[in-house]
Order: sequence, then structure tokens, then C-alpha cells
Amino acid sequence: MRLPARAEAAERIVRTSVEALTSAGPVSDPDLISAHGALLLLAAIIAAGQGNAKRASQLLERANGLATTLGSDRNRLWTGFGPTNVVIHSVSAAVRAGNANQAMEIGTRLDTSRLPTVLVGRRAQVDVDLAAAALMSSTDRSVAVLHLLEAERVAAEMVHANVQARTLLLDLLAKERRAATPGLRPLAERAGLLA
Repeated sequence: MRLPARAEAAERIVRTSVEALTSAGPVSDPDLISAHGALLLLAAIIAAGQGNAKRASQLLERANGLATTLGSDRNRLWTGFGPTNVVIHSVSAAVRAGNANQAMEIGTRLDTSRLPTVLVGRRAQVDVDLAAAALMSSTDRSVAVLHLLEAERVAAEMVHANVQARTLLLDLLAKERRAATPGLRPLAERAGLLA
């Protein structure tokens, strides 16, 4: 998924896996529902990255239906699939599609506290995505820095090792206004970006 030249292959693998899961008809096993839902979320992110927002929206809606069937946020088969994770992926899809305002709007109604506690990376990813959206939609870079600081508070490794977070930090540093973003340099230093 992270290699643009392989996006079609990733999409094909996900589509084939979804077809294999659903070929026998609807499933009621929570593990299979979770696997199916997680694959739909991956497909939505791929579609959004390819600029197909309509397809991404359809896939997110299908995943939402499965999350409703599942009924709560779970971590079956280490998928983290559930209603909250569908909303998290909606934010990610909006960012990948370049729709910063939609990502920010979805983010305002997102409550990650319902996620299983082991899914700290998912919680932090929301703030990394919202930082990206803030950077896309505004010249006020302080909101992006605040989101990255929150991501670091939740899961420091998300900011220190995540490619998206590090790229955002480098972009922020390139256009830094120290008075407006006093937390940026210490954050970049903790992430190992300042020598």
C-alpha cells in the first residue's frame, strides 16, 4: 500500500481476499466479520489514495455495516475492527484523498477511548492524520503541531518512527515560526530530526 507503483497489486490482493471471505455468503463469526471489515477498510484507504473518493466512501459504508453487526470495538485477529476504527479510517481516507476539511470534521466527532487499550497506535494515527489535515487546510501550523504532540503523548513511537509523522515534522520545520509553534523544535529533537 505504501508503494504507489504497487497500489493496484495491493487492491487486487484485498479484493481477492474479500471475495474469498464472502463467497459462501454472509458470515456470523465475529472473527470473520472483523477480518472482512479490516479488509474493507484497507480497500477504502487504497481507493482514497488513488483519488477514488466515491469508491472509498462505498467501502467505508460497507465496513460500517459490518461494525454495526459486530456491535462494539474489538481486537479480534488483531484487526482492531469496530465502529471506532471505521471512523479512524474515514479520517485517514479523507486525508489520503486530499479532503482536509472532511478529515477535520470527522475528527471532531471521534472518540478513541472506546478502543481496546492495546491499540495505542490507532489512537495516535488519528492525531497524525489530523496534523496532516491541519497542514493541508490552514496556514496556522500550530494546530498541526498540537496534534503531533498529542500523538507523541499517546504513542511516542508513532511520531518518532512513523514516516508520515516525520515528513510532517520536516515540513513544519521548513516553514517554522518559532513564536507560533514553540513545541515544534523539542518534538523534532525527540524524534531525532535535529542534529
